Amino acid sequence: MSHPVSEKSALVVSAHSADFVWRAGGAIALHALQGYQVHVVCLSFGERGESAKLWRKGNMTEEAVKQVRREEAQAAAAILGASVEFFDIGDYPLRADKETLFRLADVYRPYPAPLCPDALPARSL
Repeated sequence: MSHPVSEKSALVVSAHSADFVWRAGGAIALHALQGYQVHVVCLSFGERGESAKLWRKGNMTEEAVKQVRREEAQAAAAILGASVEFFDIGDYPLRADKETLFRLADVYRPYPAPLCPDALPARSL
């Protein structure tokens, strides 16, 4: 997924599609209000470990649970002022293979690295 990256960009990587809301929602909203372009990557929809209420509804399939979780995450991201993308690498266990790691590296790569004031002096030691 292509998303704009600038000096005022923030990236959030979330294990499950609801995690970014519960664990970083306030920070995401604050950064968006401050003009940051916030992008969220959800590694999993949480279709197994995070979706017990959906499964109890009956007649649910894994794809149906994922679709509900996708829609919830998209709505939450829009409210918080962020863009969102989904890797759909599965849930319980959450495992990242090489392809997933390279894909995540491609997402990280455009983001500006934070300035580390010790890097230049340490190089000359």
